[in-house]
Amino acid sequence: MKIIIGDACTGFGVCEGIRPDVFEVNDEGFAEATDEGLTDADREDIEYAAGQCPTQAIRIEY
Repeated sequence: MKIIIGDACTGFGVCEGIRPDVFEVNDEGFAEATDEGLTDADREDIEYAAGQCPTQAIRIEY
């Protein structure tokens, strides 16, 4: 699974609130994600975080 955060990100931090171990709003105010070590068990949370993004900036590739 690969997490892609697009240019629409405005740094609301909703994703970080859901999975702070995966998402983080950087010093510039945009979200970053690490997809290292994610398993199928993480999939539901990651998809939920993507769905909750106010700007729909998070995309997941499988």
